[in-house]
Amino acid sequence: MLLKVIAVDDELLVRNHLRSIIDWEQCGFTLCAEAGDGLEALQLVREINPHLMIVDMNMPGMDGIELIRHLSERYPQIRIIALSSYDSYDYVRGSLHFGAMDYLLKHRLSADTLIHVLEKVKAKLQVEHKQHNDRQRERLKWEAAGPAVSQSYLKELLIGAGTTAEQNKYHEYFKDLPYGRDDQVHVLLLMKLVNFDVLHMRMNEQELTLFIRSVTDMSLQIIAEAGCVVYLERGSFGVLLSRENERSENDLLQWIEAKKARLGKSLELYFNSAALFVQTGMFRSLTSVSAQYASLQLKLDELQGYTPKALRAGGIPVSYVSISQEKELLAAAEACDTEEMSRIIRAIAKTCAADEVAFSRGSTRASAELIQLAVKIAQKAGLDSEWIFQEMKASPIAPKNAMELERDLQLLFGKLLAELRLVQTSVRYSRYVAQAIQRIQQNYRHGVTLEETADQLTITPSYLSRLFKEETETTFTEYLTSYRIERSTQLIRTRACSIKEIYQKVGFNSYSYFIKVFKEHIGETPHVYASKYGK
Repeated sequence: MLLKVIAVDDELLVRNHLRSIIDWEQCGFTLCAEAGDGLEALQLVREINPHLMIVDMNMPGMDGIELIRHLSERYPQIRIIALSSYDSYDYVRGSLHFGAMDYLLKHRLSADTLIHVLEKVKAKLQVEHKQHNDRQRERLKWEAAGPAVSQSYLKELLIGAGTTAEQNKYHEYFKDLPYGRDDQVHVLLLMKLVNFDVLHMRMNEQELTLFIRSVTDMSLQIIAEAGCVVYLERGSFGVLLSRENERSENDLLQWIEAKKARLGKSLELYFNSAALFVQTGMFRSLTSVSAQYASLQLKLDELQGYTPKALRAGGIPVSYVSISQEKELLAAAEACDTEEMSRIIRAIAKTCAADEVAFSRGSTRASAELIQLAVKIAQKAGLDSEWIFQEMKASPIAPKNAMELERDLQLLFGKLLAELRLVQTSVRYSRYVAQAIQRIQQNYRHGVTLEETADQLTITPSYLSRLFKEETETTFTEYLTSYRIERSTQLIRTRACSIKEIYQKVGFNSYSYFIKVFKEHIGETPHVYASKYGK
């Protein structure tokens, strides 16, 4: 980058001589403007912001000494070379006193002399530029490191890590900060994101790290210099809030409630997330903060329903989607069976609602398990699964009851089944045949006829029959029967119900007729099939 120079002299011949005496650009400068007096020079300074000014001492109006004094006060970053026709002590002393780097006589000015002085100026500017950049880097480093150090030390205090000497060091660190001091009163909050399990499954490691950092930064902005926020684990954040002693307890509690409300609102607005809050009473020293944190963990566990009712023997969490239900869902998805899918989701929502205390945690875990299963189904069918995450992101933050949970999941899996049907039928069959097959999949339990289907598609039964036979190589009725048998084999493999219950579930009116048709299609009775494949 060329350094910008302004020449200030009331004599045009002097300015012309300065312009032609050297190759400015070869020296790393550009003589970008000229002024005939001090006032004109100041106007150019505001417009150009030069690096260097060459200033004549004897000018009408504002002379060189006055101009240099003015520049040194308002624009100390500009380097100055004084230029004069007189070897005057007053001029030399005055110009150097106000910051000029050198004093040159016009009648002795040569290219070598000017280049030598310009090299001094350039070296000075380079040193100043490097020092400025170093200071900026140092400032930014400490601005970035300051919160990180505070967060690291607070986390160590919360979890009780480190030796006694290290704990004392962490505690001493906060004595010089606007918060965490022993002359203040403190309250510790534990903030838990209720949908973190879903977020953790949806995001890769880099995305999750960025999300956690964004939530932390937002929280730090909200509490400003009144405290510190640190990420702990599994969607939990520790929030330390400190206030001066002179405030009343009621004022402090109102202030804390306002901070919590703003944190909750911001999480909802910017991250489509909700949080649970638990808090300690007031305490005066960070030496007790580890015990305070332990008590908050117990409160949070109780609030989320971490009770024996939600655990198996030995403390192992229960999955809200049983292995049997998972198998049934996979089979229903493979068969594009909307009714069966709805029944299973309804049963899962009912299970979550059975424990009112643990509903929030149960619904979150069930949603996470079902989303994972939906992704598995989509990927197995060759579908893009990213839309599943987008659907859940657009849904309400957290279901308040089983009805809302069921609604969200029914919408998700309903769209998934619609996409599966589209893949299974539209690529292989014409529009009418694809729609007929979809109608069989939706209504096979209750009976569906060729005539009803044709009427719904507004075509004649004979035309649909011919199209169906040509494209599927089987009749409408034969396809319906084959589909019912296929669904029965899936139900047998999942052990969803007994064989005597299955025949009605798949749309047969007679148990004996079901046995007969099953054997014709599969080559063995349902009982033999179940003994071989019913796992």
